Amino acid sequence: MQDKNEDLSKLRAVGSDGTVVNTGSRGGIIHRLELHLGRPLQWNICLLHANELPLRHLFQHLDGVTSGPKTYSGEIGKLLVDCELSELAEYDPIPIDLPDVTNIEDLSTDQKYLLKIMIAVSSGICDEDLLKTKPGIMSHSRWLTTANRILRLYVSSNDPSETLKTLATFIMKVYGPMWFAIKKMSSCFDGPKHLVDTIRKSRYLDDNLKKVVDPVIQRNGFYSHPENLLLSMLGDDNKVQREIAYRRIMKIRDADSSDGVRKFVVPDINMEANHYASLIYWHKENCVVTEPPLTKDISSERLKSVIDENNIREIVPELPCHTQCDGRKQHKRNCTGITLPHTVCRKVRQACDKCFSKCYRL
Repeated sequence: MQDKNEDLSKLRAVGSDGTVVNTGSRGGIIHRLELHLGRPLQWNICLLHANELPLRHLFQHLDGVTSGPKTYSGEIGKLLVDCELSELAEYDPIPIDLPDVTNIEDLSTDQKYLLKIMIAVSSGICDEDLLKTKPGIMSHSRWLTTANRILRLYVSSNDPSETLKTLATFIMKVYGPMWFAIKKMSSCFDGPKHLVDTIRKSRYLDDNLKKVVDPVIQRNGFYSHPENLLLSMLGDDNKVQREIAYRRIMKIRDADSSDGVRKFVVPDINMEANHYASLIYWHKENCVVTEPPLTKDISSERLKSVIDENNIREIVPELPCHTQCDGRKQHKRNCTGITLPHTVCRKVRQACDKCFSKCYRL
């Protein structure tokens, strides 16, 4: 990067998906970038990517693994291939509180389909136009369209299997609502709130299925890291949370004697948490609490003013909690002077002289 005259002096945050190639605490690209810079960065790991992973693991647990680039080995997976050709059945509705979507025009075709098919499954009414609409192509890298196809298959099933009902219910109660919540509230300040909401929404699962989903949430719970929690708490509407965050940061500053690069490790997550500030065990011995990199350049006096003025979003850049292109247009306009996530990751990959293995667990 130095040979290419890349100026990273103003870089304070970085985003990517959650693959270990990017997020590994020792050899991941983000950590290597931090070591190159000699300072930590704020990690904004894509929540839309993380939102797909519990569904993916649940699907593979219940229906089997993939059998090709676009095919599955299980019964449900095979039926998804041409599910859009099936006729409407008298299906049982799965009633939910539908997500409040105000940015419909910003949604892609596949995302609009998900919203419409969720409304149909919840209400028990599916119109002809929706039946004739394609739910999106089959691809293992596009779990949004897989979710679309599962719900399309559900409305065509008079006597759905327990596996299909389980998957459709998970999409209706967890995957779908969280997708639209993340799209609507896409600030990094909202990241921890989305994480705790994912946990809360998935608590209806029986213990056996929680054993499938919970480890996935734990491994990808990047927004439970103290740096992300403290940043979110500083931007909380509750003054008490802002004051707690300020005091914890002051304690860190008083005790910190080094400017080295910490290893970013997801702490043990409290799966019974009802509030994002309780996502982790703050006083547990192995929970290392470090200051958010985005606040390191803010004076203690100015940081204290945040308690009363609730203006942290005016002081630090309000970066996105997901890295999908269509969701980042406004953030790109607002965050001048900060190199954006995928650009940075590409440049770091080009600069690295080592190829990373793709043998990772998500």
